[in-house]
Amino acid sequence: MGLGVALGILTDTFANSWADAAQTALLRPVQGWLSEHPVMGWLVGHPLWAIALGILALLLFAGLWSAIARLTEGFWLSLVRLPFRLSGWIFGMVSGLLVRQWAKPAKLEAGDNRLSEIMSRLEMLQTEQESLLEEMKGLLGKGEEGR
Repeated sequence: MGLGVALGILTDTFANSWADAAQTALLRPVQGWLSEHPVMGWLVGHPLWAIALGILALLLFAGLWSAIARLTEGFWLSLVRLPFRLSGWIFGMVSGLLVRQWAKPAKLEAGDNRLSEIMSRLEMLQTEQESLLEEMKGLLGKGEEGR
């Protein structure tokens, strides 16, 4: 019993000292880093808060990512539409120039004859407007009396 117990104690002592040395060698840099970064040390000490903050960070990152995607989509759509808009603008300018150059406006009749036609037409329209207004007033008056 003496030799087996002595070997068991020696093996346990050797294994424990080796495990302690390995644990110290691995944990010392982590403990030093956590002491240099107290926020991370606090997060290690409070894992539920760390998980909640991690989820919040992921949601914010997803929102930022979708905003960037919408921005780039709008940029590319504008870039694709640009040639069509540019060609429409150029076509409008050229057609306007050609119309102004080749289309001749109708020549107006000079003199009192045209002025008298315009005046008689305006007088006729004014009398028609007055008669329509009287008729409308009559219809509205009958509508109010019927109530």
